[in-house]
Amino acid sequence: MRRRTLLKMLGGAAMVTTMPQKTFASALSPPSDPDWGALRSKVGNRLIPVVSPLQACAKAGGAGADTLFPKFKNPYYLGGHPALTQTLGWINAWTSRASDYAVVAETAADIAAAVDFARHHSIRLVVKGGGHSYFGNSNAPGSLLVWTRNMHSVVLHDAFSPTGAPPSARGIEAVSVGAGAIWGEVYKKVAVEGGRYVQGGGCLTVGVAGFIQGGGFGSFSKAYSTGAANLLEAEIVTADGKIRIANAYQEPELFYALKGGGNGTYGVVTRLTLKTYPLPSRIGAILFSVQAKSPAAWRALVARMIDFYAEALFSPVWGEQMNFRPGWKLSVSMLCHGLDESAIMAVWEPLLSWIRQRPQDYTIAREPMVLSMPAQHFWDPSTLKSIPGVVLQDDTPGAAPDNIFWA
Repeated sequence: MRRRTLLKMLGGAAMVTTMPQKTFASALSPPSDPDWGALRSKVGNRLIPVVSPLQACAKAGGAGADTLFPKFKNPYYLGGHPALTQTLGWINAWTSRASDYAVVAETAADIAAAVDFARHHSIRLVVKGGGHSYFGNSNAPGSLLVWTRNMHSVVLHDAFSPTGAPPSARGIEAVSVGAGAIWGEVYKKVAVEGGRYVQGGGCLTVGVAGFIQGGGFGSFSKAYSTGAANLLEAEIVTADGKIRIANAYQEPELFYALKGGGNGTYGVVTRLTLKTYPLPSRIGAILFSVQAKSPAAWRALVARMIDFYAEALFSPVWGEQMNFRPGWKLSVSMLCHGLDESAIMAVWEPLLSWIRQRPQDYTIAREPMVLSMPAQHFWDPSTLKSIPGVVLQDDTPGAAPDNIFWA
């Protein structure tokens, strides 16, 4: 696809335009009585009304809030309900509002039907995959939601060749992932069962499609690049309702745009194929927190931590987080690959010794937890559940035993 053709197709407002002689405002305002029966005739009972449990709670004057709000700490509950988003709002700025209807998509054809219907009726279209929508934009009032969570297949390839590649092209070890999959599902299939590595998100409940389209910087991106850089091929429904295959050999500009160009900007992705790598020998972690006792001690700790990062951690081996929190508290949750527990402690001992030598300034609020295990076990739910304090279990009724998330 040529760039000019792509821009014409997008029409300047992704997925809601292609409607000539109508203003953008009218494109976001659905007609009073769209023919939902026409869409239902194509997707059947996969067209559902979206009812937010927050709305029901508000109508009841807050009754049930004590039961409802604790559920929002469970990302599986948020991801498994079409009306909910990871962040519910921001005071005096915005509030997450549910879409009117959702298509619980199972195929690319379901999504194409939703896109065509939205375009024909001038209805805003929004997309929800894994559910980590911190801006609440995977729902919107007056909109039609394409909900891809049921499209979560994960298929490994020993020698993947993109569509349209020449016969001489060498096959690539890869994995094809449905748009609704979350990274915990992918890691279990690729690493635990397949003995390979794929560059994904740090949180087990992050959606694959959103992560890749947003660029996708993960725990080990310093070693394996971004998730988007490892994209080999995508199936996508564009605003004209067509199902397209984009890769380096066909639709190359659309393919390039999908490699970090913004979630949903160029269409609704239905499937992604990503390069995989040999699995590292080990994956490890260190977790601890330090409390400073004065502003001066806090400034010194921050300076020492930044210097320590430059000296010891600025390499492809280390990733994840150092959090500088209010109240003069440093929280460390770092991952590494290729190191055993003694090697991890050897790296961190200079910093820990510096802290312990200053008891008048610092308290180690949480003693270091150091873990290292064969990488094939790192994303294994049964292994992680055997380590106290590392993961929590999905507590929704009937939840699968593998539904875990970082504590």
